Amino acid sequence: MSELLSLLTLFLCFLIILIMAKFFGKSGLFAYSAVVVIAANMQVLKLVQYSSMNEPIALGTVLFSTVFVVDNILTEYYGVETARKCVAVSFFSYLFFSLVMKITIWHPEVDCKKCINLHRELKNVFSPCFVFFISSLASYAVSQLTDILVFSTLKKLMKSKCLSFRSFISMAISTFVDNFVFSVLAWIVFSKHPISLFLVLKTYVFTAYMIRLIIAALCVPLVRLSGTVISGKLHV
Repeated sequence: MSELLSLLTLFLCFLIILIMAKFFGKSGLFAYSAVVVIAANMQVLKLVQYSSMNEPIALGTVLFSTVFVVDNILTEYYGVETARKCVAVSFFSYLFFSLVMKITIWHPEVDCKKCINLHRELKNVFSPCFVFFISSLASYAVSQLTDILVFSTLKKLMKSKCLSFRSFISMAISTFVDNFVFSVLAWIVFSKHPISLFLVLKTYVFTAYMIRLIIAALCVPLVRLSGTVISGKLHV
């Protein structure tokens, strides 16, 4: 059941990416990335168990992985600077959203028996551990910029050929960087009870990375297809 729901999520993401690219150009892809970064960081509060894996993984893994394909689309058809600007917009959108929701839950709870008060629910959802919050921001910035750098470097070396290969390699490298940076910061650098690097790699990095490699492979055709969709919007 979890596999089917994840595939449905992935298909919906692909559809929305194409729609946003078609009708809104790069601005639509900026909006998609900003929304996905926020939504994925909320989804990580829920774990999902796949039948092919022994350990559960964070639900946001599937949704967040699609941000990397948007990086590749922007880099390929709009240029490196546009892709980096998208990363900055998404980064500060998530930061702003988190700060606003933090201020929201700081408001005193109202004791009203006749009112519907969801203060506790809001507090549970929007009070992430500070360590995870900082680790998430850092890993997002580093991995996204890595994706753009690898993709653009391969594009120059291959003279804009082998788009599918460039897309898969850049996503494979950058998603590993994302997992690695977050896990090392959250469980070793900032943790009150650090664990060994070997255990971090085994438990937190490689488990989710297998899923991300599969998603990267599924995302590859989308980069080429998006070129057809936005071909008339390259001047936007």
